[in-house]
Amino acid sequence: MSSETIEQEREDLRVEELLSYEIMGAPAEFAFDDIVDFASEITACPVAFVHFIDSERQWAMAAANVPRETSECHREDSICNVVIRQNDVVVIPDTLEDERFKYIACVRDTPNVRFYIGAPLINAKGFALGTLCLVDFEPRTVDYEKVEAIKVLARQVVAHLELRKQIGLAAESQQQLKSALDTLHKEKEKSEQFLQNVLPLQIADEWLKHGKVTPRYCQDVTVGFTDFVGFTQATSASEPGHLVATLNEFFSRFDELCSSLGLDRLKTIGDSYMFCCGVTERQRAHAAFACLGALQFMRAVSEVNDRRRQDGLDPWAMRVGLHSGPVMAGVVGETRFSYDIWGDTVNVSSRLEQASDPNRINISDATHHRVKNFFECTPRGQVEAKNKGMLGMYWLDRIKPQYSADDKGLEPNRKLLAIFGLK
Repeated sequence: MSSETIEQEREDLRVEELLSYEIMGAPAEFAFDDIVDFASEITACPVAFVHFIDSERQWAMAAANVPRETSECHREDSICNVVIRQNDVVVIPDTLEDERFKYIACVRDTPNVRFYIGAPLINAKGFALGTLCLVDFEPRTVDYEKVEAIKVLARQVVAHLELRKQIGLAAESQQQLKSALDTLHKEKEKSEQFLQNVLPLQIADEWLKHGKVTPRYCQDVTVGFTDFVGFTQATSASEPGHLVATLNEFFSRFDELCSSLGLDRLKTIGDSYMFCCGVTERQRAHAAFACLGALQFMRAVSEVNDRRRQDGLDPWAMRVGLHSGPVMAGVVGETRFSYDIWGDTVNVSSRLEQASDPNRINISDATHHRVKNFFECTPRGQVEAKNKGMLGMYWLDRIKPQYSADDKGLEPNRKLLAIFGLK
């Protein structure tokens, strides 16, 4: 490798190091101004500069007694360019007597610099980033003590330059930390929102506060299951993406209705949607709320099916089962946790759904007893349920006319809403 190549690589590294200080083009700062003023005073030179030199130009960060812009020039027209190349103090008593400088523009033309002294600004890595220089317009000499003083002041310039860089890095690090904390906060909010979407709100709050959920016995709740008739056959005949999109449309409507009625969506199992009322928050009218939800579910399915028929698609028939009684509730799992309920009430509710007919809501004796004053129900008598024997069942038909806001009995009127404390 030639000496010219080595020198150019060194120069490239020097410029890169200079740019890392982000000083070129920066506004004036008192610390640099004070140094050039003091240098001018102790040497009796009329003009002093702190210069930085990049790959193309000389630029003044500070100037004493003249505007700092007056010395900006191409680096090849700069006396300071020699100083940064030899990394040592340069003293020129008379520039016109020095062949290196007599033809430089600032010597040959206005302002006709005749005297020059410059000390390189060398950082800890050994790079000369610029100079502290002083000029006069008459030839002169300078004694040893003043040369040493200029060296000391040059080191002060470098020290301030380093401090300035460290402050900048600290501010940048602080900004990065703030940005990281903001990102962390947003991710925490997303995680908490996700948790609240996975778990009922009260349960999610308990988990976030304590890191666990205490199992609880709920003495009187209503549990519901929905199921789409013929779904198993549909899975083999339908495109998977379309099938999932259709389920998502139905279940999203159910989620909205659960939220508005104070029901808890517990989980989905294939095409089955499990919900309850009175588990996460005590609700005396839990059975009535669950019945309202079931009727609203049926209306939502009917609306989606009307659109499917218009698109030439087959409607999906749903059946629903409701039962009221006690359950145990809690969170299971550590990494893939879920909120669930257990007990015979859950099993009976599932059997009622299986014993239902397409587009019908099947409720138990226990649920009927709690809602008979507000809903019209048709007795089914004793119906056999798998592994449960004969159970009393009723069709939930509609809201009673005196409590209904529509002819079909699917929408509660203000009177019923007031009774249940809904708006």
